[in-house]
Amino acid sequence: MEIISPNLFAFDESTWLWLDRYGIIVGDLVMTLTILATIYGFICRNKLHNWFKRNRFPSIGGQLEHSHWQGIIFTVSRKEVPLWVIKQINPMAIGLLSSESSRNAAQEIRVFAQQMGILFIEEEVINDPDDPAEVNRKAKKVIHELKVHGLDEMAMDITGGKTPMSLGAFMAAEEMGVDSIYVTTEYKDNKPDITTAKIKAISQVA
Repeated sequence: MEIISPNLFAFDESTWLWLDRYGIIVGDLVMTLTILATIYGFICRNKLHNWFKRNRFPSIGGQLEHSHWQGIIFTVSRKEVPLWVIKQINPMAIGLLSSESSRNAAQEIRVFAQQMGILFIEEEVINDPDDPAEVNRKAKKVIHELKVHGLDEMAMDITGGKTPMSLGAFMAAEEMGVDSIYVTTEYKDNKPDITTAKIKAISQVA
């Protein structure tokens, strides 16, 4: 009967000892990296959550599943469309993203909402409407304030404002898990014809 050598790979004792130590070092290194990754993940869990959610757009366009939002946030340029949306939805509260050129319109929207018994939460004034990063940051602040007031179901109306302003607000809504809507209207004498207004879904939270 052939006897199989216990030293199958013909390594001497010093080589086996080196491999054993190497394995221990690698194991310790993997464990250390795992612990560090776990700690980092816990500390930055909100950032990681937002990163994984970004740009997925689970439901783009289509018919609105519902319009019973507790809160509406408007990007403001003119007053006509926000006033119409407020009448249609009758939310519990609103927030505004305005610019220096639309402050008067924002004030009229605020007064109108309060006259209807709707809570006005916050207005953030955008210093540079061409900077979507500023809009994004301030839109998130308004969303947060509405959530602090217990309003979890809300929509971001990105109809008003310049394109970068709408883009920044849309991105904030996506990152914060908020529906985005847009109001289409025909224009007559350079003013929106509210009789033709329709609320369209841009992105709906899955």
